[in-house]
Amino acid sequence: MLIDRRKVLTTLTCTAAAALSHPAWAQDSRDIINFVSAFPPGSGADVLVRFWSQKLTPIVPGPIVVANKPGAMGFLAAEYTARSKPDGRTIFVHAGTSIAGNMHVFKNPPFDVTKDLKVAATLSRHSYILVVGKDAPYKNLQELTAALRTKGDKATYGTSNTSSFLIGELYKQKANLKVVNVNYRTSADWINDLNSGALDFAITDSIAGLGVARQGTWRLIAIGSGTRMASTPDLPTFAESGYSGIDVVSWWGALVPSTTPQPIVETIRGWFDKAIQSPDTAEFLKASGNDVYSASPEEAAGLLAATAAQWKTFVEIAKIEKI
Repeated sequence: MLIDRRKVLTTLTCTAAAALSHPAWAQDSRDIINFVSAFPPGSGADVLVRFWSQKLTPIVPGPIVVANKPGAMGFLAAEYTARSKPDGRTIFVHAGTSIAGNMHVFKNPPFDVTKDLKVAATLSRHSYILVVGKDAPYKNLQELTAALRTKGDKATYGTSNTSSFLIGELYKQKANLKVVNVNYRTSADWINDLNSGALDFAITDSIAGLGVARQGTWRLIAIGSGTRMASTPDLPTFAESGYSGIDVVSWWGALVPSTTPQPIVETIRGWFDKAIQSPDTAEFLKASGNDVYSASPEEAAGLLAATAAQWKTFVEIAKIEKI
């Protein structure tokens, strides 16, 4: 059988062009896609990372593996992603607010988040919750504040991420407290100290806060958003308790290396947009204290830089000493 060489050449040229336009998807469909988590397996917000990995499993062209890289308030996971190949196979699913805020919390950040990462998709918004142990005598923020003033610098509170630390320091400043922050590697590390009374309170993400509260282990006292969140309508804000000016809301996103080609970024965005439209996604997010957040491509493109600039102001207001 004769083969038309011109047709073959045309076919090969078109195939090569498609591969160059979408280099990541030209690979074997069995190639692993890593969802990077800044949390230990099964703890706190790692649950949210695994939720997205499950939702996208039927959508993406290859198997998804959650790669846990906890430590340094999310910087280990962020740097791992930034240094990875920009082929769409490494996606950091995390609170973009925290990782951008780290640029103004660390004295010497190991890299520039706003230059080395980009937002492929936004997923949800949530805030952070002040919690006390179930046996603590405090039923509201006023009672806790009165007790903290009596304790002075003997009072302590636990955090394990930048946003929680910011809320704690703003509360400390506005309530004129001397409470001392104890920073832990992960939220799992301070649970025993909170439950035993070694910590007076802790501030954690809404996912961990709501999950443990349902088990009766913690009591939820206040949320760090300026107004009540749709997912936690019964939880009062700090402002409602007399401490206005505390409005820290984090957004979650899918982050990739900044050099990732735009066609790949758009493909990843399409994956997550499809998952967000699933009816059970909003239900799950609400149960974990999150509101759905789907930003436009234009808004997403400038989100890390805008968030970092916002945090520069936050850190100055709260007079946070850099780590």
